[in-house]
Amino acid sequence: MTAPIHPAPTDPGTRPERPDAISIATELWAVVILGQLVAYIGQYPWLRDAWDRQIRTLPADTPAEQVEMLNSSGTLIVVLAIFGVALTAVSTFLVLMTRSGYNWARIVVAAMGVFITVNVVFTLFGDIEPQWVMIPMIISGVAALGGSVLLLRRESEQYCRDMTAHRRRPQYPSGGGPGASSWPGGPGHQQGQTPPWTYGGGQHNPPQHSQHPHHPHPHNPAQSSGDRPPSNEGNDNRGES
Repeated sequence: MTAPIHPAPTDPGTRPERPDAISIATELWAVVILGQLVAYIGQYPWLRDAWDRQIRTLPADTPAEQVEMLNSSGTLIVVLAIFGVALTAVSTFLVLMTRSGYNWARIVVAAMGVFITVNVVFTLFGDIEPQWVMIPMIISGVAALGGSVLLLRRESEQYCRDMTAHRRRPQYPSGGGPGASSWPGGPGHQQGQTPPWTYGGGQHNPPQHSQHPHHPHPHNPAQSSGDRPPSNEGNDNRGES
C-alpha cells in the first residue's frame, strides 16, 4: 500500500495553490445549481396544484380578499421567484467561499451535496410531474455526489487549512518585512545607497574653502594700502589675521 501524496509545502507568504479537487468540485456545483433551477421551473404545474390544495384547506371565515389574492397566479410566481433566487444566491455564495478556501463553507457544501443526492433518490420512487423534470434532477444529483466526494478528500481539507493560515499571516508591503527600513543602518537599507537630500529643494551647499593662517584670503592687487577707503581697513585686518 502506498502512502498518500501530500501537496508540496508552499513558501511562507505566498498564496497556497488550489488543488484540482476544489476546482472540479466547484465546477460540478455550477451544474448542480443549473440543474436544480431548471427542475424547479419545470415543476411549476405541480407546484400550482399543491398551492391550490393548500388554499382549499383554509378556514371558512377567511376574508374573500385574501383568498382571491392567494388564488392569483402572480402571487405564486412571486413567491416561487423569491424562493428560487434566495436558494441560488446562497448556494453560489457558499461555492465561492469554498473555492476561496473557507473550511466551514467546504463542509456545508459537501453536506448539501449529500442532501440533494438523497432527495433525488427518493424522488425516483415518487410521483412527480412532468416526467422530463427527472432528467435535470438526476444530472444535478450525480454532480452533487461527485462534488461532495471531492470536497471531502484530504487535499481539499489541507488546502482550506493552508488558506486559513495564509489569511491569518500578517501582510507586509512588497519588499519589506517586520522592521524593514530604508534609513541608513536599517534592515531594509542597501549598502552604497545615499538617502535623498530633501532640505532646501534637493540643492546642496557649495563647498567651503578652508581658511589657513599661512594662506590669507586673496584680495584684489589693484587695491593698495593707499588707495583703500578708510571704511575697509577693519575688513582687511580681519582677513590677514
